[in-house]
Amino acid sequence: MTVKTLGVVSLGCSKNLVDTEMMVGILEKDGYKMVDDLDDAQVVLVNTCTFIDAAKEESIQTILQAAEYKKSGICEKLVVAGCLAQQYKKSLSAELPEVDIFIGTESWQLISEALKESYAEQGENVFKFNMKPCNNEESMPREILTPKYSAYVKIAEGCSNGCTFCYIPYVRGPMRSRPVASIVHEVRRLAADGVREFNLIAQDLSCYGRDLSEPASLAKLLKELVKIEGVKRIRLFYLYPTYFDDELLQIILTEPKICKYVDIPLQHISNNVLKRMNRKDSTESIRELLSKIRSSSPRMTVRTTLMVGFPGETDQDFQELCDFIKEVKFDDMGAFMFSPQEGTPAAGMADQIPEEVKESRYHELMSIQAGISEENNENLIGTETEVLVEELIDTGDGNIQAKGRASFQAPEVDGNVYIDQPDDLQPGDFVNVKIVDGYAYDLIGEKI
Repeated sequence: MTVKTLGVVSLGCSKNLVDTEMMVGILEKDGYKMVDDLDDAQVVLVNTCTFIDAAKEESIQTILQAAEYKKSGICEKLVVAGCLAQQYKKSLSAELPEVDIFIGTESWQLISEALKESYAEQGENVFKFNMKPCNNEESMPREILTPKYSAYVKIAEGCSNGCTFCYIPYVRGPMRSRPVASIVHEVRRLAADGVREFNLIAQDLSCYGRDLSEPASLAKLLKELVKIEGVKRIRLFYLYPTYFDDELLQIILTEPKICKYVDIPLQHISNNVLKRMNRKDSTESIRELLSKIRSSSPRMTVRTTLMVGFPGETDQDFQELCDFIKEVKFDDMGAFMFSPQEGTPAAGMADQIPEEVKESRYHELMSIQAGISEENNENLIGTETEVLVEELIDTGDGNIQAKGRASFQAPEVDGNVYIDQPDDLQPGDFVNVKIVDGYAYDLIGEKI
């Protein structure tokens, strides 16, 4: 087979990115050569997201833009994978005739087979929606698309929580955890290749292992991962509060390799809204967990995600949410407006909130958090922390500044630490710094 060039666009969450990396690894093993410029790609792969309407629109626009490379570039095959493809399956081909191959969320391992079929059957669409779990995932080739010192590790697929607003169970299926041995094997391999920071991801990390034939837990998994040579940092994403137990909290607090950082997507604090969302938690249980985390030592960084404008959210519910974040003072917080997803219970609920009300509530919430974040960062002035250097920046005045992240700053979603006079620092280095200034999202540090 003649060597083909491959260009990729990965949209949406880090779980999607891992699937993209697996597809690229499989194709590179088959002789494809990855290129940065889609103009130079004979095969263009777009891995799509469908979480909210804005994500769908971005996915559609990206597909249409990629299709232009069939006219202006050398593109022969356009592949659409991921959640949008899974949600709409074959109906999408009528809307997007430019696409040659559609691959669902469970069929990424069939990417090479799909391309061979497409090249053999010119003019015919190829569909792969097998919903067949991947066996021996840990031994499959994977091309890391993040910086080589940091990687995401997906420890489970799907979700069984049944939140009324979320389409993920429909496109990703129920919760399926990977066996402990599989994850340990993959982390050991990545560490041997130079990865130092491991970001564990799943839709609900704290629920990990409960579905396995030999039941496991996140705490049990972590006890194995920290033993692996070369692992410097382990960060935990998306710890739903329901199964965040004392055993898990203790290993986070006591194990030096685990970042003192938890991302707990609470969505809301009002019992009225939580019940309509079909969340398993209550105002009381959430407050109890946060109190336990906040009173622990060493101090934990707490990030959350909240939703405004859910059907039936009253002014009183929203005020309760505002008062809650002022009280808790999350270190980092993301928020988004409710977006009705076709086929979900929430989309058909009464008492839908007008768009202008959603926007007003969103901006008010984020304004409150901006002040809290600035106060939190100012409180860090004078403290010392270890920073992972990610980039060297020319400030334009003859000086070089290093940009990096402390252990309490996650890639892409949180702020950064900017280090003046970085001397001989290079991306991938770990360096101790003293924080000398703090802003709403970023920190300024000096190398110690």
